[in-house]
Amino acid sequence: MNRLEREKFIAYIGQTYNNIQIWGQYERMVDFIFDEFPKTNTRFETIAQPLLSTISHALELALKENLKFLHSYIDSKQLTKFDEWTHLIKSHDLKSLAEEYKIAFNRLHKQVNADKEDKNEFSKYFKKLEELISILERNTETYRYAEKIDNDGSIVKPSIKSGKIVDFLKIKELFDELKNLFIGMPNVMATYTDYIDFKINNPDYKKGKGRLYLQKLFYTEDFLENVKAILSETFAKVSDNLWIDSKTGNNYEIQIWDNHIYIILI
Repeated sequence: MNRLEREKFIAYIGQTYNNIQIWGQYERMVDFIFDEFPKTNTRFETIAQPLLSTISHALELALKENLKFLHSYIDSKQLTKFDEWTHLIKSHDLKSLAEEYKIAFNRLHKQVNADKEDKNEFSKYFKKLEELISILERNTETYRYAEKIDNDGSIVKPSIKSGKIVDFLKIKELFDELKNLFIGMPNVMATYTDYIDFKINNPDYKKGKGRLYLQKLFYTEDFLENVKAILSETFAKVSDNLWIDSKTGNNYEIQIWDNHIYIILI
């Protein structure tokens, strides 16, 4: 083993600073296992419980990070399935987390008057989430211990029903589709939440109608000129900083703030 090969075994784990990074690592590990384990010609049941635990925790992190994003924008902070935010963060109950997630999305969607298509897309992938959670049937002990134990140490019941069977190919299919939900939802709603950020930090700006043409873009002078050229190809140019969509009558202008480009519906 040469020096470069040896270096691959060194992990700078102290440079993982947030749950989004950990969630990404869980996703990469799950993808790796599904790509490589079939090559061993070994049945998935030989690694079933650790793999299901990993998938479950990946979903838990994804739900909590998406909830954190939504709750940073919605006006109503009241939780429905949990008494307080700390209880939500400490929970391993995927079903309750998912229900709280749906409530928070619907609140933000209504608050910003988002497009119906955005809600339809969310609902489509949320059904996939419900299906996967139903398969996993996961609580605190599931896939980590053989039995559920109460506070005095007595065995309450087995963590998994003796007759339970899972299809890992179906689980992988659902897990892959949920990336469209957990990554796609914040990106889609960013046309509204980026505008909220802009308005909070630019309270004197009065022309916006609550959303951007697309999520904010990183600013450089050259990239700004490219963006203007693309807008001029897509819409009718009214002035150096104003475009009109002839199909919808929508007007868009560019604002620069905090090293980002905001294409604002006005």
